[in-house]
Amino acid sequence: MLNRLSLLSGFILAAGITTLVLTNPTLEEYGAYAGEQLAAYVTQEYCAQIPAFLNSLIGECQALVQELQPELKALFIRQTRRQNFGIFSLYTTDLSLLNLGPLGGSLPTYRFATLAGAGRFYTYEIVEIRETP
Repeated sequence: MLNRLSLLSGFILAAGITTLVLTNPTLEEYGAYAGEQLAAYVTQEYCAQIPAFLNSLIGECQALVQELQPELKALFIRQTRRQNFGIFSLYTTDLSLLNLGPLGGSLPTYRFATLAGAGRFYTYEIVEIRETP
């Protein structure tokens, strides 16, 4: 009886580990997740602050954010380090917008730390990094 229980427990453990390995999100999936999160944040924090009487501008802002979605995804992928532990991954992104235009020099860098596993993402740290001159 004990032998069967040990065998069954081992099988369940192996199946669980295999499932976690197979559902460990890729860097590409992280880029899509992070790009969507950033787009939602920009839409909520910046587009929503446009005065209501400029209704068409609000719509254009939201459309622009959606249009930039592939670029946001690519930006996150380029600026992310992945530590793959098989059953889960840790993603660290230093998102720097310094090269995105003439005003970029005054923009801060943000560090995002995300745990990924079982097909899900949990961003547990967002830190603004300001360089001192």
